Amino acid sequence: MGEIDRIDSERLLGELGYSVLCVRSDEELTIAYAGEPFYEALGFRDGEITALLQRGEDTVLRNEPPIDWKRVRDEIRKNGYAELELRLIKKNGHHIWAAFRTRLFSENGKEYFCGILNDITLTRRSRRIQREQAEELEALTANVPGGVLCCRADENMTLNLVSSGFCRITGYTAGEIAERFGNRFIEIVYPEDRGRLMLHLKNCTCRNDITEITFRIVGKDGNVMWVLDKARCTADCSGNLWVYSVLIDITGMKKAQDELAASEERYRLILEHVADPVLDCNFKTQQLYYSPTFLQKFGDFYPDHGDILEIAEKSGILYDGDRDVLRKKVRELSQAKFHEKDFGNMEFRLRDRNGKYLWCSIHAFLFNDGMGEPERMIAVVSDIDRQKRENIDLRRKAEHDLLTGLYNRVTTTAMVDGAIARSGPGQRHALFVIDIDNFKLVNDSLGHLCGDQLIVETAGQIRRQFREDDVVGRVGGDEFVIFLKNVTSGLVLNKAGILQRMFADLQINEKVSNPISGSIGVSFYPIDGRNYEELFRKADAAMYAAKNSGKNAFRIYVHGIEAIAHGDVR
Repeated sequence: MGEIDRIDSERLLGELGYSVLCVRSDEELTIAYAGEPFYEALGFRDGEITALLQRGEDTVLRNEPPIDWKRVRDEIRKNGYAELELRLIKKNGHHIWAAFRTRLFSENGKEYFCGILNDITLTRRSRRIQREQAEELEALTANVPGGVLCCRADENMTLNLVSSGFCRITGYTAGEIAERFGNRFIEIVYPEDRGRLMLHLKNCTCRNDITEITFRIVGKDGNVMWVLDKARCTADCSGNLWVYSVLIDITGMKKAQDELAASEERYRLILEHVADPVLDCNFKTQQLYYSPTFLQKFGDFYPDHGDILEIAEKSGILYDGDRDVLRKKVRELSQAKFHEKDFGNMEFRLRDRNGKYLWCSIHAFLFNDGMGEPERMIAVVSDIDRQKRENIDLRRKAEHDLLTGLYNRVTTTAMVDGAIARSGPGQRHALFVIDIDNFKLVNDSLGHLCGDQLIVETAGQIRRQFREDDVVGRVGGDEFVIFLKNVTSGLVLNKAGILQRMFADLQINEKVSNPISGSIGVSFYPIDGRNYEELFRKADAAMYAAKNSGKNAFRIYVHGIEAIAHGDVR
């Protein structure tokens, strides 16, 4: 071959991305000849490097592990050539990979490796990326709690890809699936679910989004497993439809769901036959369930979905006076952080289907989810109206004077001391002690029935003159006590005047010829006392001072007034 032919051949090889390289088979692989593309690829000029393994650290050839050139020589002798991949370091420190197809030549007693170099850097990078992607895919599919499949969208769902995860849950190997079923996935599906799965496949091929279906498959050991299939259908460049599926083993979950459904059904049956009304409230879904007994007692017009507090208030089933108590209880329920909580009995007045409000005891149980958040409440309602009203009547009788209905002495004492205990700094209260003048004369002259009538009428008139939260009590035969909270001197004087006029207007019997009057004594908290007994003792002294000053009068306690009080003779 002439010089021109050699130059043309090298130019053609260069245009095709190849380069000629000839190195001596010595320790340094001394370059005997290298084409211009070789130097261009590495960024060197001709003559800047003389060997691939020249002495020093900056060698051009850096394969790890190093190339076994003896093995290369043996391969050439066997096959006539050898193919190896060289890692070549460029002048800028970067590297390229080159495929070297070489033969062995001898000239003047020296051996040379001569061949053609081809830059395969991009090819190797592509292979590496593909390998890494394949490894990542294998790692992902191996860790899926089920398996990954790729099958044709045909009547057999012919398999093209079976992951190791799918083999693990079914017990089959990929080879066994191919040999036993001919890669027909439909034959692994539980027979009763095949028709439903094929219908789903037909719908799946009409859509490009991810679809879901649950069905059963049969494992190698004959056990039936439930799987959740998340699938997507795609078409390749030839128009073939492929279904890519991720199958998740949900056998345990399905079993738990079935057991829960059975438990719910048993629970419903129990509720339908329980004697007391039951309300079941799901806080998250706002689903409500009323037992048949509940509907029978309170009506069947309540919604089965919504906020329980809002329904209770808007429907009118809850007595207005109990709304604040219910809000507080619901707030306590919603803030509870226990997996299961028994809130004991709560008492409210609920309207029955006839419009009558009944006292009911509600026993509430709270169930929280796995995060400790309130999820569900079950309330058992018991009718305690008769018992409650009897208890209220008994308590009222125990707390009130039977003749007048006012608080008795014991209750009056407790209520006054309680109000004082709740008092803040700077608050001022007043205690009135009232005694009917000449009451013994009325009893002796007109009899006890007339005396009782006078006491009842006096009690009624006193009660009407004061506020609902004022304490009004009868603490003796004809003696009354009034405790006014947060008063001024002007208010006390005004009330005393009203009480005097009230006595003047009393007319209970035409046989009572003398006008009826009362004597009034007043003491103040905290200047005159810091409890009921201290205040009563001083107001009582002021009242007796009023009697000894001519009756039909009132006195405010001052130091030394006891001397006037002790002079009273009854």
